[in-house]
Amino acid sequence: MSKTVGRSKSKKNNKITTKLGMVLVVSCLILLAVVVLYKAQSLKAQKESLQVQAAELQEQLDSAKEDYKKLEEREKYMQTDEYVEDVARSQLGLIYPDEIVVKPEE
Repeated sequence: MSKTVGRSKSKKNNKITTKLGMVLVVSCLILLAVVVLYKAQSLKAQKESLQVQAAELQEQLDSAKEDYKKLEEREKYMQTDEYVEDVARSQLGLIYPDEIVVKPEE
């Protein structure tokens, strides 16, 4: 009879151990799921922040390209005779020999 009683306790211990193991495994899986969901939310927020930053940088790039085009156009203009003539007239006060300068009275 002692063998039967011993086996009965052993079976009960095995069932308790098995249930405890299952609870432990399920708890670990739930904890892992919570951690993964938290990290996913964190990464989603970081992604949105980076998308906003990328949009701002794209705007800056577009603005810089526009400024570059304006500078190229200005450079081309500065290499023309028209620019030289404009500078000579506005800054140096030069005129063509056949021109008459009319200044308003002060």
